[in-house]
Amino acid sequence: MVGRVSSKYAFTLSVLVLFVVCLTSAIQSGMIGGFTERDANDTEYMDRAWKATKGVNDNASNEGPNHMIPIKVIKAKSQVVAGVKHVFEVLFGESNCSKGTLLASELSPSNCQLKSNGRRALYEIELWEKPWENFEQFNVKKLRNVEAGENI
Repeated sequence: MVGRVSSKYAFTLSVLVLFVVCLTSAIQSGMIGGFTERDANDTEYMDRAWKATKGVNDNASNEGPNHMIPIKVIKAKSQVVAGVKHVFEVLFGESNCSKGTLLASELSPSNCQLKSNGRRALYEIELWEKPWENFEQFNVKKLRNVEAGENI
């Protein structure tokens, strides 16, 4: 009888240990299907921020005479959905390029520079990509203005 109880106990204990190991592994790797934090300093995200300048400048929140351009990616994360959904926060600043001179789709680091003492704002950019369909969809939301001298 003692042998039967200990073998049942050993089996139950083994199952419990296996469950705890799997649960711990899932927690450490992030929720399956959830967002994964990314390196905001990765140049890919700055490239994506430049692609989003059209959405930022078409947004009613940018009422100034000059285009806004990306300065720095603050946070980045991604999620695998039917494609990849990227969500990142980007600090944008007022450029020296007037809206009447260049279209937002023509902006690039080579033809548009940051205006000293210009306006700054923090934006959240959502990008849904399906590369196999050549599909990109941007959603841009202004989070807040950034005051002169404020460090982000």
